[in-house]
Amino acid sequence: MLLALLLPSVLLSALSYRAERERLQHDFRARMLSTALSDLTSAANAVRTGNGPNAVAAAHEALSVRKFNTYTVYALTPQRTAAAPEGPPGPPEDWPGPKPSLVSDASDAQITTTPVAAFLAADFRRHALGEQDLVVLRTPGAAWLTVGAVVGVQGPNDRFPGEPVVAVEYHLPSVVDEQAGAYLRSLLQVTGITVLVGAAFAWLVAGRIQRPVRAAGAAARAFGGGDFSVRLPVTGQDELADLSREFNNMADQLAEAVGQLTAHEARHRRFVADVSHELRTPTASLLAAATALEHPDTRDAAVELVAPQLRRLARLTEELLEISRMDAGEVVLDRRPVDLADLAADVAAHSADPSGVTVERHGDTVAAVDARRLHGVVSNLVGNALRHGAPPVRVTVEGTARTVTVRVADAGPGVPAELRERIFDRFARGDAARTGGEGHGLGLAIARENARLHGANLDLGPEPRDGGGVFVLTVPKPPVGD
Repeated sequence: MLLALLLPSVLLSALSYRAERERLQHDFRARMLSTALSDLTSAANAVRTGNGPNAVAAAHEALSVRKFNTYTVYALTPQRTAAAPEGPPGPPEDWPGPKPSLVSDASDAQITTTPVAAFLAADFRRHALGEQDLVVLRTPGAAWLTVGAVVGVQGPNDRFPGEPVVAVEYHLPSVVDEQAGAYLRSLLQVTGITVLVGAAFAWLVAGRIQRPVRAAGAAARAFGGGDFSVRLPVTGQDELADLSREFNNMADQLAEAVGQLTAHEARHRRFVADVSHELRTPTASLLAAATALEHPDTRDAAVELVAPQLRRLARLTEELLEISRMDAGEVVLDRRPVDLADLAADVAAHSADPSGVTVERHGDTVAAVDARRLHGVVSNLVGNALRHGAPPVRVTVEGTARTVTVRVADAGPGVPAELRERIFDRFARGDAARTGGEGHGLGLAIARENARLHGANLDLGPEPRDGGGVFVLTVPKPPVGD
């Protein structure tokens, strides 16, 4: 437990230290650039106004009175290199003899390792320095940062008139390490105290929570072993009570999910068995026809047997492919505004008995749907009404502000009571009173799935007193403005 408390504390301390160090580095760089810009601007102003015997001396005098860091001033040659100093590199009391080409209070290592040409990024003909003119370099292995810029050009009294004068400052970033180290020491002290206090508190409360935790562990093991009825007692309002409630909620959801998976597996097995059963009849018929085709006396009868079975097999294959596409989520709707009353009238006109189907329209019956799929849904309902029920078949299309309802009613014997609960299941078929022997029990399942894809509902309506079957398709209209 102590390790569990220590690791997060150490991790948080490390992240805090890293953030603090980055802040210190950012502040140091900002101060360094601000100081260097102020110092070098003063040197540039001194060179431009001509204060001093020459440009190098003027820059030196400006930097010496503002000095917070060591510095060096270089007079460059026409080859953009630092001229060899004539006289001492340090600042003398006066300037007798040759004009100086270098003045510095820096160390020899700082002077000799300064890449002077790297500071020629600025246009030395400009009259004012900006932060963008400063160049910051770090010499490998050195403990300092070099900040420099061109502060002017040499005048007629200088050694190389018209050539740049470069001033650089040397800043020591070790102050960042010192400040970061002090912060780290205080952080470690606070972390250590926090860990010790946390460990003591954890030791005190461990006894109180140990028993419920053991109970939770036993329940989890039992749950993992397949006992989905196990639940934890919930007492009080503390965190353990919340944990018990969450465990029980999880157990309820998992038990429900396992039940759904079990039911799905059972449906899948039944579906495979139904497919096998449906394939058996056309396959057996085709095999018999193939045998009969071998004999001249039975060849004509065999030809008449093959065509219907092939059509039945092709229709079954197409319906199974459609169901597989729906199950895989590969169906894409082509929604367009369609008048569902006109669509129902087209279905009636192309039905097996157009004279036995009537279509009534009430209200605005336009909705955004995939016309081909909705046509298939209504065709299935009308076809079933004619095939399994009896004419007249009444199709009522009624539109409201939110929905369009398509109601298909026939005058047949109605849906048997034992079939009403599973009428939309796959391969669900009733007795001979409502089956013509040609279907496979997939039409209504496909129709309901097509309705679901539209956000619509396809349900079996209440059976009228005078008999007959009623199916109701309710299609939502999109809200105004969509």
